[in-house]
Amino acid sequence: MLIPTWLLLALGVLGATDIWLFHRRAHHLHEHRPARAELVTHALRGPTYALLFAIVPNATFAGAWLWALLALLAFDLAISIADFWLEPASRQALGGLPRGEYLLHVLLAMLFGALVTSICYEAGPALAAASALQWSDLVPLWLRLVLAAMAIGVFASGLGDLQAVRRLGREPR
Repeated sequence: MLIPTWLLLALGVLGATDIWLFHRRAHHLHEHRPARAELVTHALRGPTYALLFAIVPNATFAGAWLWALLALLAFDLAISIADFWLEPASRQALGGLPRGEYLLHVLLAMLFGALVTSICYEAGPALAAASALQWSDLVPLWLRLVLAAMAIGVFASGLGDLQAVRRLGREPR
């Protein structure tokens, strides 16, 4: 899945930019109690993308495994919808969602659509095949290693978001 891997790389770079620039530097979401529900969606996204970064560049999917991958993508879509729904209230006291972050979210949504489309295009015929999950070395090693590092980073970010959710829940209002 070479094209989906490149799209995941772009999603990872832009997602990390969103986290570092807007969530951490501009709005300090981990210190903002109204952002608690939004941080739950971010905590869910951590392991979701860690799994995508780890498996998409390294495997081919058929049958039930491909359906499972599509279910993971549908789960991420649900996370995104919840995140978009929660952001206006979460950021209201901070002056709202910055225009740059809004535009970045539009780009991320477009790339996500391209990711789903490319996975369906590349693996579509395998939906009806016998279930199989096989190692693939189609993606260059350096790119798989970069995505493996991104998997670790996004998982750690999700854990940080979860810790913030727990800490903000204990703080007095």
